Amino acid sequence: MTLVKMSIAAAVTVWLTGCAGNMGVPLQEHAAVLDNADQAKQALSQASNCCAGFNEFQYANLPEGETLLSLDGKQPSYRFDEGMSYFAAYRLPKDTGNLYIRLASQVGKTVLQPKVVMLDANFKVTRVLGESVFSYQPAHLMDADRIEGKVFVDRSMPGNPASETYMVVYAPADQLSGATTILHPAKAFARANNTVEPDIKDPVIPHSPWGLVQIVVTDMAKAQGIEAVFTPEYADKVAMSQAKPATTAVVATGATATAVAATAPSKPAPAMLSETEAFYQSQIEKAVKAGDIDKAMQLVSEAERGGSSRAKSVFVDAVKKSQK
Repeated sequence: MTLVKMSIAAAVTVWLTGCAGNMGVPLQEHAAVLDNADQAKQALSQASNCCAGFNEFQYANLPEGETLLSLDGKQPSYRFDEGMSYFAAYRLPKDTGNLYIRLASQVGKTVLQPKVVMLDANFKVTRVLGESVFSYQPAHLMDADRIEGKVFVDRSMPGNPASETYMVVYAPADQLSGATTILHPAKAFARANNTVEPDIKDPVIPHSPWGLVQIVVTDMAKAQGIEAVFTPEYADKVAMSQAKPATTAVVATGATATAVAATAPSKPAPAMLSETEAFYQSQIEKAVKAGDIDKAMQLVSEAERGGSSRAKSVFVDAVKKSQK
């Protein structure tokens, strides 16, 4: 496959998160969901168990791209192992390659500490993903403060009944008495401007059974055929995937996109030296093990531009190992 020349940040954006990865979440429109933890807990105390088991849940189809989940008293409730919780149940997209799912629970006056249950086609639990996957991330660019986790779903055998088919999102009852400390905006401003941070306490946000969760689903098989460029300085080096002559390429800076003609494919990069390949492999695995998926993605993009043929498979294998 012919490589597309682009900046590391652009490659990460196109490959995994698409245009929806950094979309701002309209917190003001859902302020009531994030307003009062005590009110949400009081409502939960009066909730009843909807179902006898996961097989009785009503599963909504989860589309590719972005879904905004408002989890509140309007959602069904179920007695999980930790206790009663509101939940949302989804059927994963069909006929796709491996899936990359980003879940970001938004911080307001309260925050939902997420937990995810993955199920196979027979509603049997395959994985339970909690605090080992989800962690607090401070506001950055268009992303607000959030508790975020990334889930990789292996869809290499779509006809296998044991493959993961369903996903359930909820706030475990044993986390409701806790809280998350977030970075004070004044400190965040100081860090962004390389100035001295003020001596001020960071806000402590109580956990709630209600919350607002941004879910972004990416089909990695489709994302591998990168056909867009997001930095103008590389517009003259664009080549479409599969060595086909390119007719147009999309060039975007911020929210602006401009069509730029690309008349001929670029030459593939020469094969990477085995020593260099080994170096990138170790760095990618180390970044994934440390939970720094963004850094790992940057290394993958950089390695592929340098002629690596194994960087992407190394990344995928490392992510799968990290979630076992």
